[in-house]
Amino acid sequence: MRPLSLGIAAMVLLAGAPLLAAPQARPAPPLLPETFRNAPAPDNAVPLAEDWWESFGDPVLNRMVQAALSGNLDIAAAAARLEQAAAGVKAAKGAMLPGASLDGSAAVKRQSLEDVQGRAFSRFPGFQRTVEQYGLTGAASWEIDLFGGLSAEARAARAEAGAAQAGLAGARLTIAAEVVNGYIGVRGLEARLAVAKARVAALAESDRLLRQRAERGVSALTETDRSGAELAGAQSAIPALETALEVERNRLDVLMGRAPGQVAEELAISAGAGGIPAVRPPAVPDGPASLLARRPDVVAAERLVAASDARVAEAIAARYPRFTISGFAGFLANGMSNLLTGGALQTGASGGISVPLFAGGRLRAQQTAAEARLREAVATWRQTALQAAAESEDALTALTKRSAQADAVAAVAERLADSRQRVENAFQAGAVSRVEALGAERQRLDAEDDAIAARAEAARAGVAAFRALGGGWQAADARLAVSR
Repeated sequence: MRPLSLGIAAMVLLAGAPLLAAPQARPAPPLLPETFRNAPAPDNAVPLAEDWWESFGDPVLNRMVQAALSGNLDIAAAAARLEQAAAGVKAAKGAMLPGASLDGSAAVKRQSLEDVQGRAFSRFPGFQRTVEQYGLTGAASWEIDLFGGLSAEARAARAEAGAAQAGLAGARLTIAAEVVNGYIGVRGLEARLAVAKARVAALAESDRLLRQRAERGVSALTETDRSGAELAGAQSAIPALETALEVERNRLDVLMGRAPGQVAEELAISAGAGGIPAVRPPAVPDGPASLLARRPDVVAAERLVAASDARVAEAIAARYPRFTISGFAGFLANGMSNLLTGGALQTGASGGISVPLFAGGRLRAQQTAAEARLREAVATWRQTALQAAAESEDALTALTKRSAQADAVAAVAERLADSRQRVENAFQAGAVSRVEALGAERQRLDAEDDAIAARAEAARAGVAAFRALGGGWQAADARLAVSR
């Protein structure tokens, strides 16, 4: 019998040897260029840092971003997911260690004399019908991770925790960018609303003068019709801007995790110091290949690949035998006075093996499903990396083009401002009419509105560039945090 047992054990070990000796091959990373095709080289670029929004030099914006990072509920949910993943790592590590327990018991039993056993024992001298029994036992058991199933589960848990850590970083980056974009939107709308009101005032004055001239027969009614239409159009733009401003303010409140209505008061207090932030472009020291470790969403996708790879190994190990050893030591006595004595001591040890002989194809199907999930994770990782590279190229292109557009529109506004000043000087000298001066003012205001919109779009393009490049986050930071 002993040679047969040794033979079975040897065959089991030989069957598991190929699994132990052949680790899973890691999938190749996506092929990305080493340099960005559209990387700008501005003189005023700032290095990528996790607090990248502080480079804009706006203390009100800094306070709002910090409030959002501490109060946003999406970030809180991501942090909770990280806690769950960290707990999963501890649980997986604990499964690889021996388990121990300590059990105590106390019982009182009164034997029935009508029972066959009780009737028989009652004939012996010293029979006691009521018996007390006390026990104290410590037990330990350990599953031997011979085929790597438990270690594969631990690897998967660590990789999933890494994905959760990257997910938290991605949530913080997204919320910070959304707050900055919302702040840019609010400041831009505030400035455009002021321009729109000034434009209404200028058009109203021009319409009044033209109507006076028409009443005296100096100008045609067609001029008053046109000026009235322009005035109505300018007036209709104000409610639209006010609605958009209210929406942006409420969105900022929600991003900061609070009820709408507070941002409006805060920005009203700081309205004199506010304005569209002058976004300095980020420095781009490396190319798209660096996004594999710089973008939180790409790193999270890669960590899920590692987790899926470990789940495949876990599914393979489930098809092999499981070995456990266990033992116990304790005391059992019919009285408390005799419990902790040598006569009450009892011990035992055992070993077990569980071999999955037939499962109706379930285990093989689980392995097939795990392999398919791995292929899905690899495809998602590569797609995420390619999308990140495209977003970065798009953001850098938009940053360059939007900045150039903003400069060009600002130059137009500046020239029209100079022209308006010359016309105003001519009006003061009596060389031109008030209507002509108001016309120059309308042109200047139209150009100023375009300049504000272009400046806001350029600022948003800068934010998109910081976000697309990962905002200064590095994957190594997350993995060190998870490995602790």
